[in-house]
Amino acid sequence: APTSGANANKVLIPSGHTLDASSGSVNASGGLTTPSGHVIQVVTGTKSSSLQTNSTSLVDTGLSVTITPQFNTSKIFISVSNLGISNNTQYVIHKLLRGSTVISTDAAYNNNSYWMPVNFAMSILDSPATISATTYKTQIRLSNASGDLRYNYFGDGTGTNATITAMEIKQ
Repeated sequence: APTSGANANKVLIPSGHTLDASSGSVNASGGLTTPSGHVIQVVTGTKSSSLQTNSTSLVDTGLSVTITPQFNTSKIFISVSNLGISNNTQYVIHKLLRGSTVISTDAAYNNNSYWMPVNFAMSILDSPATISATTYKTQIRLSNASGDLRYNYFGDGTGTNATITAMEIKQ
């Protein structure tokens, strides 16, 4: 590295060459490149209040996260963790959406006339193919309108700090 002049204290890398930087490399324009398979960023959304519904139409739960991928080839790993209780619901349908597109669905069953716990947990590896801000959210609905669902509900009536985490993984 030159010690004087316009390039003082700079490491110059000729065009077409890279500098090995252990877990990544620095390209000739000075940008750090991350190897494939590494997590680039992690973003988490939380919801601390509960939601009660008996709707047979999809309802937003209020749990969402927005991530802006750095590369349009990145995969986004989404993890949702939440609890609730249901009563005489038959099926509780839980959906994960990217924008308005459903990317995962799961269901829980309770045809009993007493309260039972429901685990609203899911994980998926998504390929949004964009570098634009992307929002992931959850929705729920019941198959039986006479049922009752308390989403993100703890036994004393408070929320349980539901989380949704988005991790960008370089490809």
